[in-house]
Amino acid sequence: MLNKKLRLYTYIAAIFMAAESSLPAYVNSSFLAKYIPETKIGFLYAFTSIVTIILMIFTPRLIAHFGNKKILLWLSIFSLLSIIPIALPIWGYDPTIFTALSAFSLYIILGYLVRYVLDVYLENISDNQGTGLIRGVYMTFYNFAWLISPFLAASLVTDGNYGLVYGVAGAILIPLILIIIFGLKETNCPNCVVPGASVWVSLKNIWGKKIPEANNIRRILIIDFLLNFFYAVMVVYMPLYLHNHIGLPWSEIGLTFTIMLLPFVLFELPLGRIADKYLGEKEILVGGIIIIALSTMACSYLTTTNWLIWAALLFITRTGAASIEIMKETYLFKKISGKDSGIIAISRINVPFSYLMGPVFVSLILMYFEFKYIFLALGIIIILGLKYAWDLVDTK
Repeated sequence: MLNKKLRLYTYIAAIFMAAESSLPAYVNSSFLAKYIPETKIGFLYAFTSIVTIILMIFTPRLIAHFGNKKILLWLSIFSLLSIIPIALPIWGYDPTIFTALSAFSLYIILGYLVRYVLDVYLENISDNQGTGLIRGVYMTFYNFAWLISPFLAASLVTDGNYGLVYGVAGAILIPLILIIIFGLKETNCPNCVVPGASVWVSLKNIWGKKIPEANNIRRILIIDFLLNFFYAVMVVYMPLYLHNHIGLPWSEIGLTFTIMLLPFVLFELPLGRIADKYLGEKEILVGGIIIIALSTMACSYLTTTNWLIWAALLFITRTGAASIEIMKETYLFKKISGKDSGIIAISRINVPFSYLMGPVFVSLILMYFEFKYIFLALGIIIILGLKYAWDLVDTK
């Protein structure tokens, strides 16, 4: 009964955590463009990704020493403090370039770490039998916040003043901090993480097949990377393609993306339930990879300026993505427990790592092909994941 109550608080925490990070997501690049040229923005993201990866490597040992709740609390407090300098324009004060870029980088890095530690916490209070449902509920709460963020952010931006967006994001952190303090309980991770928490030890154990289910964990982590690689390329380059090459106005792109994101809210919870009770994860993973790969390839050949058609196609891509996302989450967390926080860290490192590799991939494509063929090449890479999904030993 206690775990059910803790999970409820964790789900609510996920809403605030996701809202805080997703609200500025659609204005981050525009905010940075006030301080540095657009061509340099990618370098800043690369820097934050590298720092995030390094910190995630050491975070499991911090969890082992201090416990989930304490680490989560301090990360959230520091995240709130980091956002204050970039919210200063609310009061008419513009931060210096150094202050703005430093605070922004810290804010992004801490956001990654907060999600990772919350993942570990949820795993510590979950049981394998209901992993699909638990992860489905968690991801539905998380994705709902992402769904509403474009509308809210657009209403807060006035005359290029992004301070209010970051100010509201900071305010959202306050209830998250209160939930951590008064709703969550320590899960005694210091007794369950050491000595296997190290990311390097976990990598060695997985690729050296020194732990049970090493082959299956390796396969699902590869699928995890491919999905995040898809996100990294699509999030950065699809808006540019629709606006600069297809010619859609931003008002229609906003509507398109809202429809595009619906599968994450509509499908992940029922799919998690189906995986628990009926099919297992393998079949849905295979179907999701086929859907996302073919629909992404189709983006290279669609030339219409009708935003509804684009919304429909992108909805299909995210239907595949939502299927993969909930299945890889469910499968991974059925194969591990809270003591495997090093493996969870590897999964979450896939996010910043994909944002390092995505621009490299796109740069190579654009050296030889037109912009539109980014999506054809991306679909081909994603379909390679079929081998790893097919080789999985299902949980059913």
